[in-house]
Amino acid sequence: MPISKQRNKHIQQTLVEAAKLAPRYSHELALVYERERQRGNRNRATLAVARKMVAYMLAVDRRKQDFVPVEQLGGTAAA
Repeated sequence: MPISKQRNKHIQQTLVEAAKLAPRYSHELALVYERERQRGNRNRATLAVARKMVAYMLAVDRRKQDFVPVEQLGGTAAA
């Protein structure tokens, strides 16, 4: 299932490739990946990570602030 029907295929391909690497660098995205992988297959888990990354990008754009990963905030995040 595509991420969106109104999509730029090149941006979607780049986003999916980034989502495949993201769990290696972000603990939070690794948790999203593992949770979805338990429920389905690897492709579904990759799409879940891609959707989470898009949610992060939209939030950063909406707030007009720099992105700060949870690991760098110094506090604990509620899961």
